[in-house]
Parts: sequence; structure tokens; C-alpha cells
Amino acid sequence: MDQTARSAYEAAYADLLRLARSRLAREQSPISTVTLAHELYLDLQGRGELRFGSRGEFMAYAGRAMRHLLVDMARERLAQKRGAELLPLTLGAGHAEAADPGARPEQVLAMNQAFERLGAVDERLLRVAELRAVMGLDVPEVAALLGLSEPTVKRDWQRAKAFLTGLLA
Repeated sequence: MDQTARSAYEAAYADLLRLARSRLAREQSPISTVTLAHELYLDLQGRGELRFGSRGEFMAYAGRAMRHLLVDMARERLAQKRGAELLPLTLGAGHAEAADPGARPEQVLAMNQAFERLGAVDERLLRVAELRAVMGLDVPEVAALLGLSEPTVKRDWQRAKAFLTGLLA
């Protein structure tokens, strides 16, 4: 890896650590901030061919990658304890509670399936939902990253929550 790529990854790692800390700050989770940030960093570093034109593109990709990591971790936890009972999924006032890493593995997997269906219907709604629910970013941050107005992000988030709630009900 050349020096330019190395310094880009170092800058990205600082962002990833901040995002993981933000993501895990609101719940008790078996996953540590450093573990989540390191896993995400290693995943991105292992894909050396990736190039992002803007911070928004990077954050959107990181949001999707973080969701996939959380799903993989949930699958591992589920494999360790087969036969757990399912609990209902809900979308909280601000974020998808079932997207929390501390959620039951079944909930994380169901939420991932709902996100996949949302992406098949509307890719922009998926991006907004990933940045809001998975990464824990607020409306102004999502708007800036995606190049959208705040009212558009608010409307998209409401539509995404309604869609996800309908699937998870």
C-alpha cells in the first residue's frame, strides 16, 4: 500500500472509530467500539481497490459495510445459541432499535432482510435508513453526506420507517 492510500486509511479509521463510538454509545452491547471500528477498518482496507469521490460516498459505503458486519456478528451469535425465541421488532422514535448490535441475533437478521427489501424498492431510502438507523447519524449529517435537503431526508426517513415497520409488524 502506497503512502497516499495509507494516510487515507488512517483518516478513514478515525472516522470509523467515531462512527462506531456513536453507534454503540446508546446501548449496552456485547460488541466493543474498538472491535466494530477495527472490523470495519479491516474490511475496507482489504478492499484496496475502493476509491471514493467524496466523504458522502465513503460514509454511505461504510454504513452498508457496518450493517453487514453487524449481521455477520448476529449470525455468529445465533449459531452459538440455537432455538432462541423471537421478540417483536420495533422502530424507535429516532432509530431502528432492532439494528442495535445488542439486539437479539434474530432481530438483526430480520432487520437486515427488511433493509434488503427496502433497497430493492428505493435505493435512496435505503441509504437514508442505513445512515440514520445503522450509523446513528442525525438529519443534518445525512443531508450533507447525501447532498439532499434536510426536509427531503426527514421525508425519506419517515417513508423508510413506515416501510420497515410494515415489514417487521
